[in-house]
Parts: sequence; C-alpha cells; structure tokens
Amino acid sequence: MLSENEVVYLMGLDVGTTGVNVIIFDTAGNSLGGAYREYPSIYPTEHWVEQDAELVLSGVYEVCREVLRETGIDSGLIRAVSVASHRASFGLLDESGNLLNNRFIIWQDNRGVSELDFIGSKITASELYKCTGMPLTPTYTLSNLVWYQNNQPEFWSQVKKVIFPADYILYKFGGELRTEVTNACCSGMMDIHCLDWSDRVLDLFGFSRSLFPSFVVPGTVLGGVSAEASQRSGLREGTLLVSATGDQQCAAIGAGVIEEGRASLTLGTAGLLVVGTRRVELDKSPGLMVPSSGLIGLYELEGIQLGAASCYRWIRDIIAEPEKAEGIQRGVSPFVLMEDLLKQSKPGSLGLVFLPFLSGAGYPLWDAMAQGTFAGLRFVHTRADMIRAVLEGVTIESFDMYQGMRQANVEIKSLAITGGATASPIWCQTIADIFGIEIKPLKVPNATLVATAIFAGIGAGIYKDVRDGVAQTVRYANPISPIPENTTLFRKTYKTYKNLTNALQQNNIFTQLIKLRDE
Repeated sequence: MLSENEVVYLMGLDVGTTGVNVIIFDTAGNSLGGAYREYPSIYPTEHWVEQDAELVLSGVYEVCREVLRETGIDSGLIRAVSVASHRASFGLLDESGNLLNNRFIIWQDNRGVSELDFIGSKITASELYKCTGMPLTPTYTLSNLVWYQNNQPEFWSQVKKVIFPADYILYKFGGELRTEVTNACCSGMMDIHCLDWSDRVLDLFGFSRSLFPSFVVPGTVLGGVSAEASQRSGLREGTLLVSATGDQQCAAIGAGVIEEGRASLTLGTAGLLVVGTRRVELDKSPGLMVPSSGLIGLYELEGIQLGAASCYRWIRDIIAEPEKAEGIQRGVSPFVLMEDLLKQSKPGSLGLVFLPFLSGAGYPLWDAMAQGTFAGLRFVHTRADMIRAVLEGVTIESFDMYQGMRQANVEIKSLAITGGATASPIWCQTIADIFGIEIKPLKVPNATLVATAIFAGIGAGIYKDVRDGVAQTVRYANPISPIPENTTLFRKTYKTYKNLTNALQQNNIFTQLIKLRDE
C-alpha cells in the first residue's frame, strides 16, 4: 500500500493488432498522457496474417519513450508496467529462445481453415466447445498449430515453445517467460472448467505440456525492467513487470464488467460484446466464446466480430484520402475530419447497407468465407454515405450479436461502450440508436489500458484485487439515450442486413466470390 502523500504512477500497454497504445495513470485512474504507434500486418499469401515481432517491440519501446517525454513524468515514479495483447495470436520459439521467422501469427490468420476437418475427425466441434469454450474455427491458436504440424513438419520440429504476444513483450522487457492463464483460454486448448491445458486436446494432437510456458494469474510480478529494455524504453531499470490478461478481457474489466449481467461493447480492431457470468453452461451458449475473466471466478460470454473498427480504418484508407492528406497537413487525425464528413449523410446512409465481413464473419455466423459487401449502391450515394454505411454496418453486426445472446437467454443488465469507435460522437449515438437502449461511455475510453493499469497496481500492492482496482479507477461519462425515430429506421435496416447475409450465405455466394478473386 502507498504511504501518505506518496506519488506513484502506473503504465498500461496494449499491444494491439494494428498498433500499440500506452497510457500513464495515477492511482485514481486518471489518464496523464498517452502515445500510439501504428504498425502494419504482413500478408504472405491468401488467408495468412503475420506481424514482424521486432517492429512491434520497437513500437512498444517508442511509445514508452514518447509518453515519458510528452508528460515529463520522472520514470522513477512509475511503480509498475503491465501489458495486454491481442488474443489467440502466437509466436514460436526455437531451442535458443529466439522467435522463429521473427513473426507473430495473428488471430486474423485463416491458414488453419484447411485443418478444421482434420481437427473435427479427432474431436467433434461440440466436444471441443464443451471442453474449451471456443468454437471450432480458424481464429484460435489450435488450428494454426495443427497447420504447422501437417504442412511444415521440418519447421515444426524446430519449435520448443508456443508463446503469446504479451508473454513475449514482457520477456523482452526483462520478465520471466510465463503464460497468463486467462489469456490462454483463447488458444482453443484450455479446459475452461479447471483453467488448465486440456490433456485430451493436447494428447489428440501430440502437444506436450513442455511446449508451453508455465502459468501465472493476472497481477503477478514477473520481474523488473532490464538494463537493455531501460535504455530502449526510457523506463527505470527494475520497474515492476506485471501480467495482465487478454486485451478484450482487460477491456471488459476496464468497463466495469465484474458482475453477472454487466456487459461491454468494444469496437476496436475486432468487436467484442462481453457479458459477465458466474455459470459455465456451454450447452446454452452455442457459438459464443466463453473464456475466464481476468477476475478469476467470473467468466465471460463473448460474441466476436472479426472486422469491426478495422473496417472503418479500411474505408479511411480507401476513400478518405483527402481527409488523410489534410490531417497530415493540419496535424489533425483524419478520423476527426471524417466526423465532419459524416454529418453530410443522414442516419440510414440513404439506403446503403454494408456487410462488414472483411475478415470473415464471427458470432453468430462463424463463416470464414463471408465477404464484405455494399448493397444498394447508386449514383446518388456520396463518400459520406459510404463512410456512414460502414460505421452503421459494423454497429448492426454488433447488434446481431446482441440479438443472438438474447435468444440464448443471456441477461444484459447494463451496457458500457469502449474502443476507438467511442471517440466519434456520431458513432456513439448510432450505437444507442441501433441497440435501442441507453449506453454508458467511459471517461477514459481505452478500457483495456485502464485494466492493465489495475493489474499493474495489483502487482505493486496498490490495489487489493480487481474489484478494489475497478472501484478506485473506473468512471462513466454521461449516458447516451437512443433517438426513437432512428431506432425505428435501424430495425428496418437490420432486417435487410439479415436477409442479405442469409441470401449470400445460403446460396454459396461468398465462396463463389472467393473463387472469382482467385481465378
């Protein structure tokens, strides 16, 4: 615990799919400053998505230096650092502890789709789900590890450890090489009922337990910042390094999801609708991901959309070039300028409907072959209509997850919103309008980093536990209520969205489109 009048700070790092975020917090959860670095993914061939791990690590070091420089905070006052990262992504270490090919394989990578029938021949999708709480899809680590076994046996023979990105970053900063247990739930190999590797799954595919680092729980001190990492990051040597959990579990905790029925919607690179539950009843939650929360003893019912705000970044890069150029010239985010452009289009996007399946479809469709689609496009439509249609399409997909949960009798008592989308007032109002319920934004929108700071504080002895950390740091902004006439309009849009999706899926159009692209 802190002594009276002692001033210390906590640093949270979110190593995301498209970039790394950092914020320095005080112990009351106030953001004192942050920094961000974007980095690209690598697409070696169709369905493969990788990242240069050294580029990611360099980005982490850079944001640490930048936030310290911009805030002027003495690095000696930062008591602890914690790291969250995208889930189901992984790296492979050789005998010397080096990352093979210097690559992370990203959760968006679908090379494992070719192995799903093989996996299903060993264990049915239903059996796998009832054990791990993860649907049988190429999103999770299991399918891609099996791909390496079956397709690159010589390469696979060099693999001595399977690690997750947060494990690797903390290790390179000077911490022990350990795996945080709740993050590992999204590997598709964990027994959710006992929070340990499933011996049955490991045995079926010939994975030894020695292939994985030993487990720690969130909030565990893994060591201190090394001399080398101190030089590269600007952090004080010896600063505590603390385990967190997966980025989306962190986002839920940072949004206050620490009780049954509380929910959060995060629209970042992926979209997650998360509801807290104390009961694991997998026969009642088909298609939902069910990992452990970072608050051990609580579980999460998660619906995932694979594109989410990445679709908005894509439309920025494709048709918002003028806003990007002006933003660079003025030193303003292009998303701020896109907000002004959005005002030129009314809710409903003049009848333009966007299916946001640029990375396939997650819950409830779980269709890796699903493709992004604009429907209803006419000469009358403008850039503003197309941008708004993307925003609305992503949100309607979120609402479809909400509807799926309601049909599974999942009770949602309150809904907080997090992620990059919440920086847009128009998007926040659109979420309220499409869901037709009051939503609660956060005073610090980056809930993932709020939670990483909570875990850093637990490791440093500042907070007793997760509940104490949430009580001291999580604050909500003014709630946003839906506009009734917009909700009525979006119910019609949702019906069209469902009809479009069903028609394309049932008539095998998505697969036909892929074949056309490949010819």
